[in-house]
Amino acid sequence: MTFFSISGLLNGVSCFLLGIFVFLRDRKNLTYKTYFYFALSVGVWSFGYYFWPLAKDKLSALNSFRLLHYGAVFIPIFYYHFILTWTDQIKRRKPSLIIGYILAITIALFIPTKLYIQDMVPKFIFKFWAVPGVLYHFYLVYFFFYVVVAIYLIFKEMKRSQGIRKSQCKYVLWASIIGYLGGSTNYPLWYNIPIYPVVNVFVTVYVGIIAYAILRHQLLEIEVIIKKSLVFAGMFAFAFGVFVTVTLLVSQLFAAGRLVSLAISSLIIIIGLRPLETWLINATDKFLFQKKYEYKQILKTFIDEVITVLNLDEVVNSTLKLLDQALHPHTSSIFVLNKVEDKYQLYNAYGLEDKSLIFTSESKLVTFLKKTKDPAVIKQVDGIVGVSPEIASEMTNLKAVVVLPLMLHNDLIGFISLGKKKSDEEYTKDDLDVLLDLARTESIAVGNAQLLQEAAQAERRAAIGTMAAGIHHEIGNPLNIINTKIQLFLLGNQRGLYKDKPKEEVLKECESILNETLQQTNRISEITRKLANFAKPSKEFKPELVSISEEVDEALAVVGHELELERIKIERQISSDLPKILADRREIQQIFFNLIRNAAQAIEQTGIITIKGISTVNNKVHIEIQDTGKGIPEDKIHRIFEPFFTTKGPNKGMGLGLSIVRQLVWRNKGEITFRSQVGVGTTFILEFPKGA
Repeated sequence: MTFFSISGLLNGVSCFLLGIFVFLRDRKNLTYKTYFYFALSVGVWSFGYYFWPLAKDKLSALNSFRLLHYGAVFIPIFYYHFILTWTDQIKRRKPSLIIGYILAITIALFIPTKLYIQDMVPKFIFKFWAVPGVLYHFYLVYFFFYVVVAIYLIFKEMKRSQGIRKSQCKYVLWASIIGYLGGSTNYPLWYNIPIYPVVNVFVTVYVGIIAYAILRHQLLEIEVIIKKSLVFAGMFAFAFGVFVTVTLLVSQLFAAGRLVSLAISSLIIIIGLRPLETWLINATDKFLFQKKYEYKQILKTFIDEVITVLNLDEVVNSTLKLLDQALHPHTSSIFVLNKVEDKYQLYNAYGLEDKSLIFTSESKLVTFLKKTKDPAVIKQVDGIVGVSPEIASEMTNLKAVVVLPLMLHNDLIGFISLGKKKSDEEYTKDDLDVLLDLARTESIAVGNAQLLQEAAQAERRAAIGTMAAGIHHEIGNPLNIINTKIQLFLLGNQRGLYKDKPKEEVLKECESILNETLQQTNRISEITRKLANFAKPSKEFKPELVSISEEVDEALAVVGHELELERIKIERQISSDLPKILADRREIQQIFFNLIRNAAQAIEQTGIITIKGISTVNNKVHIEIQDTGKGIPEDKIHRIFEPFFTTKGPNKGMGLGLSIVRQLVWRNKGEITFRSQVGVGTTFILEFPKGA
């Protein structure tokens, strides 16, 4: 067996095993399935690679090369599919995925023909190597295109991620680069370039790095299966080893029968099995997962990712994701106090089926948390007494074994509930100590987010207040038209102008007045609808395909009343074929409202606000909002996105507009930048990905 056969065998076995482990974790999960298919295709390529150096004749070598290329053709598209699902980009890049599958299937159909492999000939140190056909060149272009794009997507995901997710991306990125560099050394020989595939074994290194990332950084969350498999394998090896050893020793030393050997073996296994299981569980925790030794790291990750976030949705979602990655509970949920209704409502949850759960202030669980400010636990944990049956009953409805209070200034603003761990371990005193630290940090983050949310709504109400006069004027015009038409008709009737006119003419006059009234009331209705839509707070994030042109019109319809249009000219330069973006419609309206309103306030006398919209070559929608205002002083530029910072005068807002805009832009997967020059004006630049 040659070195190249051994490398193929190592690559094939390692890929198959890793793929099966991932697939068994969750057979319905698309991310796990696509990774399994990718590992399977690498395995097929590797086993074909194993058989090729062992071939005794040209036909056997040719068949081995065809086998390995059936795997190789599907490696890039399965990998690309896996990366799209793992980074949640499959909807945006679905066309490229479909094209990739069509190319892979088409190329695979031609592998048995001379269009793909013309012949097998001796080449350098190898007895048989393939001569490429015409289609092989197209295969290489397809292969490297999808591999490079997939690696680029991992790099982008790494740049915008933090904490554990960033570590996951780093391992996947470097593993992919190493694995593909190793595998790509097979291609030069096809073109008579004397570079031998001696680092083909790097594919196994790739598998090792991914396996380490799975175990160390919960890459694909299959550690529970691995742990239970190791524990079971250790216990089975112990039982089998004891039985064989005792049987041999008893038969050799005492010449006793099988029953005696079985009795002694059973006794040893019964006595030693439970301590062995405990030791194996601790060993897998310590050497594979190390959860019990990473509390400081978990807390630091939590602080880095959550404490600086001022959006309540992101705070809650990041917290649940972190808890799921760190502890792997069956369920986790966060309840937040609704101050208006004085109820604790479910904000978000993982694994909890009943989404309608609500806790009042009279709830036994809520009363306990308020009174003790301690965690509620079903079972006693190292000195922390389990809760009463009434509280336990409420926790059972939550599928929770631990509930952590979120206390802020001695007020219970919410709580976190956690179900049993998927590893079947109990929560320890160390767990609760760290979780309480997390809960304290979470309380601050939730409080800050709520404060900003309330302040943002107050700023929005203040903005609506400043528009009141303009709105009154805008509604007053159609009302005056209606009033004038009706009064003229009534006055004419009083003076007898319609007395001698035919009935049909009078009805026609009435019909004209009614039609005009309907037209003007529709105009009023449209104005009030737009104002109400803007004023109403959004309760949840609802992405949909959004037209930039339409939402600019909506924002102008609201903010236009305070623009004093006689002094400020609006120039729209939005491309007619501008693609739609996938975003929350009302949040996009709020972004435009704030930016256009800021632009208007920056123009002290007369000026122009220019709104541009174009499609860029990198699948982005590019929007600019430019004013000819006073500009931003250089010493203030670095602070404009800070909450509560403003360069405006008194009674012109709380300084939250741009801070909120940036949060909303990020939340809708966009980017925001600006340029400004004192005395010339300011331009805000937005970029959003094109919608699917």
